[in-house]
Amino acid sequence: MTPAPRSCPPWRLGGAALLAWPLMPSAWAQGLPPGGPTVEPAPESAPEPAPPPRRWGVAIGAVGTAGPEFAGASRIGFNLQPGLALRWGRVSLASRSAFAVRGEGGPPLGGLRVELVRSERWRSSLGLRWDSGRDEDSATELEGLGDVRGTLRARLALGYRFDGGWRAGASLTSDLLGRGGGWAGELSGGRDLRLSARTSAGASLSLGYGGRRWQQTYYGISPEQSARTAYPVYTPGAGLRDLGFGLSARTELGEGWALFYGASVSRLVGPSAASPLVRERKGWGLSAGVVKRWGGS
Repeated sequence: MTPAPRSCPPWRLGGAALLAWPLMPSAWAQGLPPGGPTVEPAPESAPEPAPPPRRWGVAIGAVGTAGPEFAGASRIGFNLQPGLALRWGRVSLASRSAFAVRGEGGPPLGGLRVELVRSERWRSSLGLRWDSGRDEDSATELEGLGDVRGTLRARLALGYRFDGGWRAGASLTSDLLGRGGGWAGELSGGRDLRLSARTSAGASLSLGYGGRRWQQTYYGISPEQSARTAYPVYTPGAGLRDLGFGLSARTELGEGWALFYGASVSRLVGPSAASPLVRERKGWGLSAGVVKRWGGS
């Protein structure tokens, strides 16, 4: 998982795994589409061909989250934010990753995204999003470290769906403006299930990693920062970031309305876990929201 906007750092969600499922549209864990496969008696005559899916879609809603102020923080933060997503064909634009439009396919992510590959098994996309960095006053552990400047990030994602609802994915994101964000990525896997005609659920396991520059920006302590705080100098190298597990679900309410909710647990590992900033290696996250969608398939 990569750093998120100042208003709601990804760590406040308790790990990126939280928003990656069928329920909220957020990572390669998008679940079965509403009204998906059901067992019905065979018709007496051949059914008419289904109409082609709409090329456009719109989604609006709101999501509330609870979790550590950042991964490793000792205090819990709460956040409530609106969301908006638009799609035309293989191009989508979303204010945050918790929202997507029906039929989008692939990983519904915040920012601007273009699907490169779309097939029954494979999904691949290239996207851009604004990363708002981090405020030093967003958590007590960060006081005196200075702000992390916002930057524009590019993200390449690839996913594959197996039989039985199993899935696997990988992503890589990079700071395009050279503002200290460096590169980071994630490997993930999980399974999606339909619990009822209206409710789908998913489980996902993710492993995050970060480059040397990313680790230094978010978990390192420079000599200058050490002089302003009580932290010792810490210069991490590239390596693993965190391991996360999440459960999520989405319930269709009818006429385009849906509720989504989830919970996750995570643990910092590698150079991130060894940082002097870390107070709690274990983290958790809860989320719930509502979305209204128009268009899509």
